[in-house]
Amino acid sequence: MSMIVRPYSSDLEDSVMKLSHKAWALFKHNKDFEHQKMSCVFNEDSKLITVGYVRQGIADDHNVMEIVIHVNEEGSERIDEVRKIIYPSLVDICLAIRNPGKKTKLVAWDDFDGDREFFIEQGFSSYQKYYFAKQSLSECIPKFKMPSGVTIRHHPMKTKEERVKYTELENQFYQGVVYRSINMLEWMMGGPELHTIGAYEGEELVGSVMCWQTGAVERLFVIPRWGNKGLSEFLITKAFEYHLKHGRINVETLVNEQEKDKLLLLESLGYSFPVKLELLALDIQ
Repeated sequence: MSMIVRPYSSDLEDSVMKLSHKAWALFKHNKDFEHQKMSCVFNEDSKLITVGYVRQGIADDHNVMEIVIHVNEEGSERIDEVRKIIYPSLVDICLAIRNPGKKTKLVAWDDFDGDREFFIEQGFSSYQKYYFAKQSLSECIPKFKMPSGVTIRHHPMKTKEERVKYTELENQFYQGVVYRSINMLEWMMGGPELHTIGAYEGEELVGSVMCWQTGAVERLFVIPRWGNKGLSEFLITKAFEYHLKHGRINVETLVNEQEKDKLLLLESLGYSFPVKLELLALDIQ
């Protein structure tokens, strides 16, 4: 008898929660994560040791499908076997939910469990690189003058209309695997802390940055006509002030290596770039 793969069923909820609280929370509360996107691996004693799923991203001209795999201690010890048995089922899920009229890019992170060799064997190649940029606020944070013509305030997004409008604007700047849907936004807003700082020209949102309880300074964007006016710098320092107010002195920001202007901006604000993540990809016609 060997390991087997089964689709999710409701009787597995407690087992999934014990194996990966993140996966359980996503599939329990985030409407993007439907249970037909999950595969479960069981050992010879019918014990759940691995959960894998496909997360859909967004891009203008192709499908983006991200493979995510969570394992417990036994699954980690048998990771080579686990990958081999769960990967075909995740590809099948990808093929079932993709838009067949578009090219599909299947992606996976090379940052945990030494996955690179396995995915390279499946035909994946290097696609994108990201940094977890880090900054300590233990010393005085830089000060910038608020650009003339905008106001800065908390953006609570209390109504569905506000959340949809924000998500549509944000997704002009964030696509691929870092894209976020309205479902993802609402799921995160239901967590312990998500604070959004908005820049407004009159009543129009022209820039934004988010702060999470982890110390993250994320989702920074400024619309093109407000670029190169110091608004990005001002928004980031307002995020610094928010974290300091809540007793946090270490912050981090995820940034794509190809975003040279943002890397230079973060470097000018004192960030370092100690952690580099690689995204691997395989094109499926």
